[in-house]
Amino acid sequence: MSQLASKFIRLKTMIGGNREKYGYEDTFGMPREEQAHITRPGRANIRIISELEFAINLSEAENGRYDGVLEEALDYLLSCMQEQGVLTNQACEKAEDILSPMEAAAKEYKLILASHAHIDMNWMWSFDETVAVTLATFRSILNIMEQYPDFCFSQSQAAVYKIVEEYDPDLMEEIKKRIAQGRWEVTATAWVETDKNMPDGESLLRHIQYTKEYLSQVWGVKNFDIDFSPDTFGHSGNVPEINCFGGVKYYYHCRGNKRKEILYRYQAPSGNEVLAYREPNWYNGAITPHIGAGLIEISRRSAGLKTGLVIYGVGDHGGGPTRRDVERAMEMMDWKIYPAIKFGTVREYFLEAEAVRDKVPVVKEELNYFAPGCYTTQSRIKRGNRRLEAALLDAESMAALAGKTAGFRFEKDRMEKAWQNVLFTHFHDILTGSCVQESREHAMGLYQTSMACANTQLQNAMRVIGEQIDTSSILVDIDAYNSQSEGAGAGYGIENFTGVPSTERGSGRTRIFHIFNTQTRKRSEVVELTVWDWTGDLRRLQAKDCTGKEICFQLLDKELQTYWDHKYIRVLVDVTVPALGYTTVVLSQKEAENYPVYLQEREQVSSVFDNYVLSNDQITVEIEAGSGRIRSLKGRETQEELIAEGKTAGLNFIETETITSSAWNIGRHLKTMPVDRCVKMERVTQGPLRESIKAVYKTADSTAEVLYILDKHQPSVRMELTIDWHESGSEIIPVLDYKIPVAYRTSEYRYDIPAGTVVRKERNNDVPALRYGMAVRESGDCAVLISDSKYGYRGTDNTLALTLINSSTSPDPYPERGIHKINLWLGISSGDPRATEELAAAYNHSLFYQPSNSHHGTLPMEESLLETDSDSVVISAVMPSADGALLVRGYETAGRRAEAVIMLREKTSSAVQTDLFEQEIPAAAEVDGCAVKVHVEPYSLFQVKIR
Repeated sequence: MSQLASKFIRLKTMIGGNREKYGYEDTFGMPREEQAHITRPGRANIRIISELEFAINLSEAENGRYDGVLEEALDYLLSCMQEQGVLTNQACEKAEDILSPMEAAAKEYKLILASHAHIDMNWMWSFDETVAVTLATFRSILNIMEQYPDFCFSQSQAAVYKIVEEYDPDLMEEIKKRIAQGRWEVTATAWVETDKNMPDGESLLRHIQYTKEYLSQVWGVKNFDIDFSPDTFGHSGNVPEINCFGGVKYYYHCRGNKRKEILYRYQAPSGNEVLAYREPNWYNGAITPHIGAGLIEISRRSAGLKTGLVIYGVGDHGGGPTRRDVERAMEMMDWKIYPAIKFGTVREYFLEAEAVRDKVPVVKEELNYFAPGCYTTQSRIKRGNRRLEAALLDAESMAALAGKTAGFRFEKDRMEKAWQNVLFTHFHDILTGSCVQESREHAMGLYQTSMACANTQLQNAMRVIGEQIDTSSILVDIDAYNSQSEGAGAGYGIENFTGVPSTERGSGRTRIFHIFNTQTRKRSEVVELTVWDWTGDLRRLQAKDCTGKEICFQLLDKELQTYWDHKYIRVLVDVTVPALGYTTVVLSQKEAENYPVYLQEREQVSSVFDNYVLSNDQITVEIEAGSGRIRSLKGRETQEELIAEGKTAGLNFIETETITSSAWNIGRHLKTMPVDRCVKMERVTQGPLRESIKAVYKTADSTAEVLYILDKHQPSVRMELTIDWHESGSEIIPVLDYKIPVAYRTSEYRYDIPAGTVVRKERNNDVPALRYGMAVRESGDCAVLISDSKYGYRGTDNTLALTLINSSTSPDPYPERGIHKINLWLGISSGDPRATEELAAAYNHSLFYQPSNSHHGTLPMEESLLETDSDSVVISAVMPSADGALLVRGYETAGRRAEAVIMLREKTSSAVQTDLFEQEIPAAAEVDGCAVKVHVEPYSLFQVKIR
């Protein structure tokens, strides 16, 4: 330890009321001294001690340039303490005079004080409390602004401004005046301070889009260049790409970076980057005499930038800066041997930081991981989010199709509100599940209202198209007097946020169905149709395509089923649906060829309890007869086994350590037990289009039903899980996962992340993925696990796992008890990222259908609006523009400059590449008749506007 430091410590500890720190301490809340009723030193003592602390660090940074005056000042003060036992105001002033040669050097450093109120959306409380917190906090800020003319305030989150608009319009007008003055800085480029790992890329883009549109149009805000994400639990590698695409240049965060840098350039795989600041202290803090002490070190970690940023204000539950913060800051502005201090904004800091942009390091990695339990906890919220994201995108795609083919009017305002409700739930304590029951209930309510909007938009778009399809050539046998089918099935098949209403509109024994595909590639799949109140002979049922050709079908029900006062049957049909388009299927009763004779054909010997084998043209799956678990998975072409020899894939009950478990964390695994107590197993369906096996398990106090389904054309077996979970944590925390031990050696796993994919090394903890995890290999088939509602994958020790349920006890003691519906797909992939992305997208965006009837129209019975072709580009959204154009957005997955060809239904007049807000950018979009060719940079987002 240097002699100066020793003397400083001796002086400081001689002054009563001081307390030495032994590590970093948050300044959030009441200081320890006040809590212990310790009288603090006088202002003059605090001032000189704080100046000396800063000055010692300053001299060290200047290679000891000021050691002489520092030693003189310290010796003088130590002698005063020895002679008088106290430091008088006069002694402190004289010591400051001794240090005066340092004043100019000290004032070269600057601290910008940006006050802020961290307002958690419904973290430990209900929405009405969030509203109260927001309004009360902002009223306090305005009161402080009235008293202190130089005081500034920064506030993120469009949602809090929406709260003010809806609940206190008078307050809104006062805030707008302060925004216009430049004293109230809006740091919002997201609807809420969102999680960055689980919302998909389209959601993160909507955060930027809807925030800018709302705040500029309603509040008059002009600057949208700061992503203020202090408490976000990690940051996917594509955050810079998404931000840059939305015009956001700066990134403020606290969690998720173990590196030493404070100021750095955060670069996406595309090469696009934002200037990022990692909070070295905390985003909830106070103005204390210590704010300048670490500035020299912060400057060293910020490429020598001599300006520091102090974010202060009581947070989490709002509150914001206090008058004491402001008064202390104003007092410290007069300190001579201290950095220059000013009230300011976050944007001011970043504008000054631009001076050293070329000198700061470049960080090219994910800023993860924090709180891996949050990828699973409160799984109902997770399911709601995934299903709503899919539903809203499907509704937009179908509205675009309907608008171009049938003049459908897109309900922009209603859809925007539905999106905003979903974006609200992306707050980093809601989607993450680190919240209480009230938070979950509010989120589920928002999902329900948004799903009602998405389903209505989607159904109306399909209905309008169906009404324009010419089906007059189809002969029907309508008997209006005896028909009761029309209107049947109202509200059927849309529970758990899946499906779309498909109310019956036909009658008689000939039924017409229009089947729709919202994806931009042609799909050959098995579709399940529900036929209502059909009075024909099921033995004579037939299915035909739009050309009148018979197609393969399979009955799921051998007799009529009951739903309220109507009867139905379910029929599988084998269809190929054009890209972003539709086709038509007709079910009817064919003429009898003969009168059947029935003999006893059932097996006359005992059943054999062999393993079950499910097989189609893509894969073969073998399920153990005893355990009901998958023991073999092979591709039909290669016949290569993907399940490790002697092992099985299936559910596992895991006991985890209580002390390391919470909503935020999956605890240390203590014991893993395969769920293999299969109490019932049976074949459910067997036919040309679908085979299925049901296995029922008991595990601890819970039950799990797994329905294995293999459809024609599919490279994956679908597992419909119904889990009645009765577990809760006490001595251990119960966790349920699904594991696949792979037969090949791997240490890398590919996952999809917002607007792209990433390959990660094996890690014995959960990592985030949007829809799939894949065990990577250099060549050959790869095992892939896809989910419709889960995010927490784990790849380690040649095993790919997905956590399904985390029964954490904090902060919600019972987050998961009840019935869970989960769909998983276990299958094979070539390893190609585009193909795997599109496979996962298809499983999360099913084909839809709408019943119809016979009528004249202008549209053919099969049509495609838009199809894309590219080796490495994935389309993430197709939507109607406000001015009648078509917007197509996507991203490149393979890390090479790519070409995407968009084929349209009719000739297009123009196409341009644009940014998120439809402003043209200098990138090529070539038009050739009905085709538009777009060049996409490696790993980059793109958007093309087509007229």
